[in-house]
Amino acid sequence: MEMANRGYFGHNSASGEVFGRRIAHFYPIGAHSSWWVGENLLWSSAELNGAAALNVWLNSPEHRAIMLSARWRDVGVGAVYTRSATGVYGGRDVTIVTADFGVRS
Repeated sequence: MEMANRGYFGHNSASGEVFGRRIAHFYPIGAHSSWWVGENLLWSSAELNGAAALNVWLNSPEHRAIMLSARWRDVGVGAVYTRSATGVYGGRDVTIVTADFGVRS
């Protein structure tokens, strides 16, 4: 929701907080000795459903590699639709999808 509300698109937060630190608030290492995370982002000005988002990522070698890594044990997916999004979205109606992947061991 932050990306839609603040008009930016990126792995780091609008305040500049890097992805790893941001995601650690929600996915802490806890008592584990190692921690790995990955993220895929997507935005579209057209209507977008889950199958379409998955197809876009699967057709991108970098995003496909993140999604299909055998390392991941946890996944979280979120999507938000907003009208007249500001900033990088140029006032368009947009759907923003985030998929986060993680493993702690």
